[in-house]
Amino acid sequence: MKNLEKIKSFFNESISYCIENDIEKLIMFIKDEKAILNIKSFLEEEKFNLKLIAVTFPANEKMYQLDDEENISDFIPEAANGKKIKNILKDKDISLVSGPLPFEGIVIPGENYNPYKIIEQTFNIVNPGLSNLVQTVLIATDCGEVSPGERVVVMNAIIAIDTIGTNTRLLFHPEEGLRIKKVITAV
Repeated sequence: MKNLEKIKSFFNESISYCIENDIEKLIMFIKDEKAILNIKSFLEEEKFNLKLIAVTFPANEKMYQLDDEENISDFIPEAANGKKIKNILKDKDISLVSGPLPFEGIVIPGENYNPYKIIEQTFNIVNPGLSNLVQTVLIATDCGEVSPGERVVVMNAIIAIDTIGTNTRLLFHPEEGLRIKKVITAV
């Protein structure tokens, strides 16, 4: 129960940060609709005008998981599974975009080569959730929900970043690349 309260407190902190800094969009990577709907309810109760954008895996893309007996099974995350969650979020005026995580490689059986892995690992040195947040803003910008150069907050349950949106291709561009203005972490 303490963790749930801590997460709710962090969501409130991130929302307050957006409002205090005139940031109009809050972006969240989701696997299902629960957390972002809770945030939407809070925004409605408090009468805060903040645009919510949910980002998820590519539509209908299989993921793989190990069970306790180390058997591999495939599944499709709820948010990427057809139109069910997209319709739920659309009814609540929450945009849902899906796309491949820019730092993930193409699956080639028997091969483990991914030139973008070093970028992901470098972001994760700062914080284990930072790579996911960077990829989330890249997807949102590539899909047109965020304009290049637009200031947004991207969050998950443990970390948020105040960042300037950019397209994946321009991630490291000296003028138009990603800029993280502030990292906000749950205490």
